[in-house]
Amino acid sequence: MAHRPRILFLARRYPPTIGGIQTHCHALYTRLADQAHVRLVALGRQSLWHLTWFLPYCFVVAFWAVLCRRVNAVYFADGVAATLAPLLRPLGPARFVTTVYGLEMTYKNPLARALMHWGVRACDKVVVISEHSRRITAASGVPEAKLEIIYLGVEPLELAPDELAAVRARFEQEHGLRFGQDRILLLFGRQVPRKGMVEFLARGMPLLDAGIRLLICGPPASETARLEVLRRELGLEARVVLLGPIPDDVLAMLRTSCDLFLMPNLHIPGDVEGFGQTQLECMYAGTPAVAFAVDALTESVREGGFLVDPEDYPAFVAQIHRFLALGPAERADLARQCRAYVRREYSRERIAAQYMGLFIGRI
Repeated sequence: MAHRPRILFLARRYPPTIGGIQTHCHALYTRLADQAHVRLVALGRQSLWHLTWFLPYCFVVAFWAVLCRRVNAVYFADGVAATLAPLLRPLGPARFVTTVYGLEMTYKNPLARALMHWGVRACDKVVVISEHSRRITAASGVPEAKLEIIYLGVEPLELAPDELAAVRARFEQEHGLRFGQDRILLLFGRQVPRKGMVEFLARGMPLLDAGIRLLICGPPASETARLEVLRRELGLEARVVLLGPIPDDVLAMLRTSCDLFLMPNLHIPGDVEGFGQTQLECMYAGTPAVAFAVDALTESVREGGFLVDPEDYPAFVAQIHRFLALGPAERADLARQCRAYVRREYSRERIAAQYMGLFIGRI
């Protein structure tokens, strides 16, 4: 490219807040900044109340950038930011691109949902993160010609061997377990209904061999209190460890050290799993996933893991037992398959190149 493109990047979900969208936005911005002039306007705060000032601020910044021809493209990093697109559309020739994760198109509030549909339709290109998200977005009235499937990039933190050993040793001492000797399952994510954590404790844990332990970690949310109560009621305190939010180095260690990652997700209308990254981050580290075949998990776990019919807890647990019964050579082979799959399909450099093609009109 003779001239570096100029991109305005509007992101309401951005670190230091935690989540798959935040991780995607930070990684995409970092890579785009190496090949374009990118102005980032990011919120990075959790409460929705901040939208009352953040969206007007984004509008003012974008208004002058588009009107004065200061940018070639505006990237609305989700459907909420894209609600500004129709207001900016008449101001100039900048190319408008947004990403839809799925929830925007099924939002329960009818006014908010209508605004997001209106905004997404005003964009030149609409990135969807899975075939499942594509179907939802097309059903909302977005022309098929505008839709492009670009998966989320996956390159999680990996620890050097010495650091990994130190973090693992501290964790083992604190929680009284031994990786490689004990059978340890990992469940990570926001503790919300669609993640199926409560249902798995109630219907899955009683079916597991008594010696198997489960680590549950992630930001607290609506299901946190239910998890704590149910663990006590079922007498699972010795087998289920509720960790809550954990540091990045501990999460990186768990992805490498646990035997399996679980995604016992439930299909909840209006609260879809647009794609899911945590299972892919575990596969990147060589840890396979067992998941219910709901929403877009049927796409992201097409290799490197095991899909089970939704809410079939006996089959889910049977798959866990089958994996844990494998020998070292078979496990090592599956770990290699996991790593190869994620590195092949979800390289962040590849994803950034696809986005750049949209920004400059190549796609």
